[in-house]
Amino acid sequence: MDGLVRARSGILPILLGIAACVACLSGPRAWAAAADEPVAAAPAAPAATAEPIPAADITARADADEQRIQLAVQRARQDEELQRVDASLARHSASISRLAQQSADRKLAELPVRRLESLHRHWQLYTREIADLRTRAARVARELSEDAADLARMRLEWRATASEAQSAAPALRERIDELIAKVEAAEKIVADPLAKALHQGRMAGELGRQVREEESTVLGLIEEKDRRLLAMDSPPLWQAAGSARIELEPFRIGLRQSLAIESALARDHDAANINLLRVLVAVAVALLPILLWLRRRANHLMADGLVSPESVKPLGRPWAAWLVLVALFAVLFDFKGPAVRQQMFMLLAWPPMLRLLPSRLLDAVGPWAYLGAGFYLLNMLASLPVSNEFLYRSFLLLLDLAMLATVVMLFVRARRNVPIGTPAHRQPVMVILLGAAAAALGVAAVSNLLGNVSLAITLASAVLDSSYLGLVMYAGVTIVVALAQVLFVRHDASQAAHGGRSWSQTGAQLGRALMALAFVVILLQSFRIYRPLSDMLTRALNHVFTLGSISLSLGNVVAFVGAVFVAFWVARVIRLVLQKDVLPAMSLPRGVGNSISSLTYYFVITFGLLTALGVLGFPVGQLAIVFGALGVGIGFGLQDVVKNFVAGLILMFERPIRPGDVVDIAGLLGTVSHIGIRATIVTTFEGADVVIPNGVLLADKLVNWTLSGTRRRFELEVNTRPEVPAERTMALLESVARELEGVSVAPAPEAILMGLNGGLLQISLRAWTVEGANWLVVRSNLAKNIRTALADAGIDLPRPQSEVHLGGAELRSATPEPSREGAAHQPADDAPAPAAGTRGMRMPQ
Repeated sequence: MDGLVRARSGILPILLGIAACVACLSGPRAWAAAADEPVAAAPAAPAATAEPIPAADITARADADEQRIQLAVQRARQDEELQRVDASLARHSASISRLAQQSADRKLAELPVRRLESLHRHWQLYTREIADLRTRAARVARELSEDAADLARMRLEWRATASEAQSAAPALRERIDELIAKVEAAEKIVADPLAKALHQGRMAGELGRQVREEESTVLGLIEEKDRRLLAMDSPPLWQAAGSARIELEPFRIGLRQSLAIESALARDHDAANINLLRVLVAVAVALLPILLWLRRRANHLMADGLVSPESVKPLGRPWAAWLVLVALFAVLFDFKGPAVRQQMFMLLAWPPMLRLLPSRLLDAVGPWAYLGAGFYLLNMLASLPVSNEFLYRSFLLLLDLAMLATVVMLFVRARRNVPIGTPAHRQPVMVILLGAAAAALGVAAVSNLLGNVSLAITLASAVLDSSYLGLVMYAGVTIVVALAQVLFVRHDASQAAHGGRSWSQTGAQLGRALMALAFVVILLQSFRIYRPLSDMLTRALNHVFTLGSISLSLGNVVAFVGAVFVAFWVARVIRLVLQKDVLPAMSLPRGVGNSISSLTYYFVITFGLLTALGVLGFPVGQLAIVFGALGVGIGFGLQDVVKNFVAGLILMFERPIRPGDVVDIAGLLGTVSHIGIRATIVTTFEGADVVIPNGVLLADKLVNWTLSGTRRRFELEVNTRPEVPAERTMALLESVARELEGVSVAPAPEAILMGLNGGLLQISLRAWTVEGANWLVVRSNLAKNIRTALADAGIDLPRPQSEVHLGGAELRSATPEPSREGAAHQPADDAPAPAAGTRGMRMPQ
């Protein structure tokens, strides 16, 4: 069949191919132009000479230039942004000088690594703040420099015009002199804020240089401590035994230094993220009444039997759930903030967290659920500087041994429930985690004894932080799952019968994924792997490799692939939600929902591909040039694809066919199962899926049996003997049809005498089905009822006749005539059964 395609294909590979071609054709020059564009590039200086303005244009040009002068003066006098930048620079300059002085007074090498990391975060915060100030100052300087260059160009043009207009009318000369005076006055007004903006840029650059130097110093100390993780940094513990006298003054000094570092970081971190902090506070305040309302809703749902008490247990304790969520918000907010505040919020979340954990998990972790908070607090105190190294290390060793004993006890108890001979990769997750924690704590204790104090502190702190945070995040996941079930349980129950997507499961999966991602990041940070791993990945992603004349960075390629993947995933999710949940609940004509979901799907994909090209570094604004260059190739090589694409848009907007329609396309009968942007899939009644290009649907004749409705007209042909009155048979047929379910009463069934054939009366019964009825089933039931009604009425149907010629003699065998009208006829055993001749339209099933 011409135009029918037997293999599935779509427009998506073509879109990806075009995106790849655009990315390759753009080349390194376009990316370099986009990446290397200066932040505050001043416009080129005006030429020393300028062309005079024609005399005929002086009046109009003077009015236009006067408006431009007024706008330039207005922008120069609106110096609120300059004042804000100036105040921020002064504040940051004082803060940076104070922090640099405090760092110079301290012995940074003696600070714990946690304090050094907080100090490094503080300098990173200043780096971001100064970079933002430089950008703001550069933006103001660019605007003012453009105005200054524009004014200088106008001044040269009007002076050249004044030189040429010596013989012009006095009014024109006065107008020219007036414009020159206004331009010179505007230049003086613009000069002061421009000089101020340039000075601010220089100040921001100097502060940025100072901040980078301080940040590099602290980072070097952290890297030195990281290198010492695999080296002995102290003598063995038995050799460090000496005076046990504790001097309080060094402890007080170290405590003040630690608190000063953390409090300064907290103050500046909150000020830099004040908008986000306000949003989180507002969300936290609004979350408590919402949780109280959800508890009532959960009680009603449990009474109706829609949810189980265990699944919504966190909502039964709204205060505990609220405290845990607030603690998690604070931890995420302080991810690049003070570590001490994170630890304080984690400690506050411990009691409510115990009330939210499932009983099976509490049984699994055993006493660790209650001793963990004490271990966590003691580890916080151990991070403070002390004056006696032996007592400090002894305290750490006792803490490590206590934690090790607890973990080993839990490990042994968990192993008892595992069958003997279970392979290592099939061990329960809890057994694997407990084994890893016991190994880490054992290494920490041994390292402390042998003299590797840095490794001992790191491993013990990482085990505590990860286990503590893991339990809190697990409690957060239980809250998210309970919220999803309570909010969407009724929706899911109504959608289950229609194959809709479960919103509660989707919300729970999304919450688990986000919590797992956050836990992995914080786990890497606890083991001091996140920063070196992040630096290594950053260097790898920034590496530029060359393929011929094309230069790409690995980061841009990864971002491009990720953006494309996210675009397709988001497009599928949106289309699924529209098809299954949103559009079915709206009163839309049949087929409109499919068009909306399909167009939305391709729009999201197109937008995602453009975004991916932007992430790759290609200037999306130049796509018109690239597509213009590809126009000839598209016109010749992809003309069929473009034709099918346009035809797909026409099908979606005009909707001559819709999913579920029964169609006849060039002799192919089937049901439309999917309408795509390039092709349409028709499922035949034999079960085959046929992919038909959309251009074929518009070019060839298309018969749609269900475009305006599902009603059908069908025919049944009945032959009777001429002895039976035709009126009687026709009335009987119409009566049987009217009484049958599925036959429409308007138009009413109609019996028509079609003619005489071989001495028989040919009667055709025509009837319409109602909406939604299966016309084949109705036709079959009507034929059976007619056969029964004719037999009950004594109207015999003629038997088939045949002629046999033997030796030139004609023997005619015919069905014997009944003795009277309506008399029952007893056929012989070998006689064929009577049958009603039928004839109908060729209709799909």
